[in-house]
Amino acid sequence: MLLMSHDDRLNNLLSIVYPHCEVEKTLQGGYCELSGKIGFKGLLLCERHAGQLEAQDRIALLKGITLSLELCLRSIPLRKNKNLSMLVLAQRAQAAQELTYAHEELRRVTQEEGDGAS
Repeated sequence: MLLMSHDDRLNNLLSIVYPHCEVEKTLQGGYCELSGKIGFKGLLLCERHAGQLEAQDRIALLKGITLSLELCLRSIPLRKNKNLSMLVLAQRAQAAQELTYAHEELRRVTQEEGDGAS
């Protein structure tokens, strides 16, 4: 028969109530010790790792938007329409700027993970 002290039962209960972040590995090769608080694509993640994955998703989306707009600008019928071309150019510039911000956010979140304890 296994006996648990009151503290062990409390720790087990806290583990159930506040499970650890489900990120597989940190940059240091260990596992994240922070509590999982945010649901993201079926995982329970800490705020830092959820932010990192959200930034990665945003980068992928914005790259796709930017490439699609560049493809549109190569269209001969679109190039003949000056107003539409200017609109697509402006949208591409905005997407490129947002992509830069998303890269900065990912760099910031990743740097916090490298600097912090995980």
